[in-house]
Amino acid sequence: MRPVLRRTAMAAATTAVLVGGIAATATPASAMESSACTINDRNHSVWGPNLEWPAIHTGPGKAYKTKGHLDSAGEFYVLCSTKNKYGNRWYYGESLSSGSYGVKGWVWAGWF
Repeated sequence: MRPVLRRTAMAAATTAVLVGGIAATATPASAMESSACTINDRNHSVWGPNLEWPAIHTGPGKAYKTKGHLDSAGEFYVLCSTKNKYGNRWYYGESLSSGSYGVKGWVWAGWF
């Protein structure tokens, strides 16, 4: 095998092993948080209101811990939703707004 091909093959194999290792060590926290989902709302975004900063919670209710806030008019990518014991709908998803980019959690659907 030519040296260039050998190096390319080794680089590809190393990358595959590293990516597989990263995927295997990912924490299942988001899977646990989303376990309360009862409605599949995949593949859509919602935007928060202007001059408001909706809280991102660890569970579908105001009593749950706050993980962060959406920016004013910030984008939130919805993965699923549920209604809590009070009948309020909560979205579970990921913040795509700059101040809290990548934070996953629950936001009250009434904000949108």
